[in-house]
Amino acid sequence: MKRFFLLLLCLLPLTARGADTCRVYVLTIDSEIHAKSARTLEKALEEAETLNADVFLMRLNTFGGALDAADRMRTALLEAPFTTVSFIDHQAASAGALISLACDLIYMSPGSTVGSATVVNQNGEPMPEKYQSYMRSLMRATAEETGRDPELAEQMVNGEKIVSLTTQEALDIGFSQGKADNISQVVEQLGYTNYEISEYKETWLDKVIGFFLLPMVQTLLLMGIIGGVFFELKTPGVGFPLGLAVVCAIFYFSPLFLEGMVQYWELIVMILGIILLFLEIFITPGFGVLGILGILTVGIGLTFSMIDNWVFEFEGPFPWNSILMPVAIVSISGLAAVSTLLFSVHMLFPTKAFNHIALRKNLKTEDGFVGVPVLEGIKTGQEGVAFTDLRPAGKVTINGKWVEARAVVGYITKNTKVKVVRIEGGVIFVETL
Repeated sequence: MKRFFLLLLCLLPLTARGADTCRVYVLTIDSEIHAKSARTLEKALEEAETLNADVFLMRLNTFGGALDAADRMRTALLEAPFTTVSFIDHQAASAGALISLACDLIYMSPGSTVGSATVVNQNGEPMPEKYQSYMRSLMRATAEETGRDPELAEQMVNGEKIVSLTTQEALDIGFSQGKADNISQVVEQLGYTNYEISEYKETWLDKVIGFFLLPMVQTLLLMGIIGGVFFELKTPGVGFPLGLAVVCAIFYFSPLFLEGMVQYWELIVMILGIILLFLEIFITPGFGVLGILGILTVGIGLTFSMIDNWVFEFEGPFPWNSILMPVAIVSISGLAAVSTLLFSVHMLFPTKAFNHIALRKNLKTEDGFVGVPVLEGIKTGQEGVAFTDLRPAGKVTINGKWVEARAVVGYITKNTKVKVVRIEGGVIFVETL
């Protein structure tokens, strides 16, 4: 009822405002609908409210996109405290139709279309009935809230014939309120003669964040994270692979966090995975439970960072596609990262440039090189403490430094006093005191 009266007020002649100036805030969306689109709309609505705008005008040109992002935008528009106008400039298909329907008023430029809101997958194929049913209910409820024909809105999803309206058709049946060539004509048709237009403009930070949110860039960053972790585990110690993984993680998570797409708990999951990997690399010998748990936790953190948190509100049919797609992306990116790095090393090995990052010289015994590590200051009979469990291999502390060692017999627990019984082939063998 509130929306109905608001619509009537908007359609009344407004020239009686006299010298009052109408504040019009304009947001342009001319790309695919995704999570960043929803965040941009929310930021624009907040800025419009701060400026005490009378009209929020959204110039829309899109073929659709993600349903979860469109639902967020629909909700934000329905809850807006001022008059909302959708100016369809060429296209408002699929998710774009839902967003337009959530506005108080709709204007269309000549030659534009609106409708065709069937839910489809990544290949353009219609999704199962439960998704269509959910989309029909969204379209119907939105039309009822904004005073439009709910049956017509529902037919845009599916039916005997999926509805898509031209500019004139939408005007004839009352779906839109007018035809306009530009934003100024829209405002004038609203009845305003004195108006002031403010437009949402991306800051340099918005542009940087937008770059790192591009699907291709995110995929490359994922490959850097997973590939860096993999090679760091293959070559323990703080080196280039770990540094690459950390830098890629910063560039991957920072934009998502700043855009409100990643919550604190998702960052905590990721950090926990990195801590487990550090423990595996620097504390425990070999590759075991901590390493596996660390990789799984990092993978889970990366996956959840790609899932919009509205999924966990459990409203409507559970969007398995929103879960399975991130899992597939992380898995494929991981395999691609490992394969690419292995292939790169293979291709780089024959080149001269490889000599600057790896040793390729033949190490001959007559030149003083030996095939086993030289253990300076370690002698038979010396005592130490098991720094880790020896199962049978592990680390012991002798003369204040960590060294690799093996138990002569059985299993030696951590913090047990040990004694060096022999050194063979660069390997220290110890037994309990």
